[in-house]
Amino acid sequence: MPRLSALVGIVLLAVLAWAVAPAMAAQGGIHWLDYDAALAAQKTQDKPMLIYFHLPYCYRCKEMKIKVYKQAAVIEKLNSEFIAAKVDVEKNPAPAKLYNSDYTPSYVFLSPAGKEVYRHKGVMGMESFLGMLDFVQSRAYRRQSLEKFMESR
Repeated sequence: MPRLSALVGIVLLAVLAWAVAPAMAAQGGIHWLDYDAALAAQKTQDKPMLIYFHLPYCYRCKEMKIKVYKQAAVIEKLNSEFIAAKVDVEKNPAPAKLYNSDYTPSYVFLSPAGKEVYRHKGVMGMESFLGMLDFVQSRAYRRQSLEKFMESR
C-alpha cells in the first residue's frame, strides 16, 4: 500500500509539473535582446533572428504585446528557436534605417547566416504569428510564399 501511495504521488507531481510548465515559461517572457547583443548572439548560435521594430507608445505594438507576446506558445517558440531582438526605432534608428523599416510593428527575419529572408508589418493574431515563425524556422521561404505555407498547414 505505501508503494502505491508513493507511485500515485509521483504521478500527480509529474502531471502538475506538466500542466504548470507553459505558465512558468510565460512568466519569464520573451528573452528580448537589444540589436547589438542579438547580432553577437547570432555569431555563436545557429538560429534565425527576429528583429522586432516597435515604439513604446504605438497602440499596434501594445496590441501585439497583449495578444501575442504574452502567449506561452509564442514565448516558448521564440526563446527556444530564435534570437529575438527588440528595437525601439526612436532610441535606435540605425537598424530601422538599415532594414528600411518605416512602420511599427515590423518584423524582419534573418537566416542563421545573417541574411534577410522574410519581413512583415502590422498586427496579427497568435496563430498567424506562430505560422510565420514556423515558416522562417523551417526555411520554407526557400520554396514557397507564406500564404502557400499557411494553406498547407
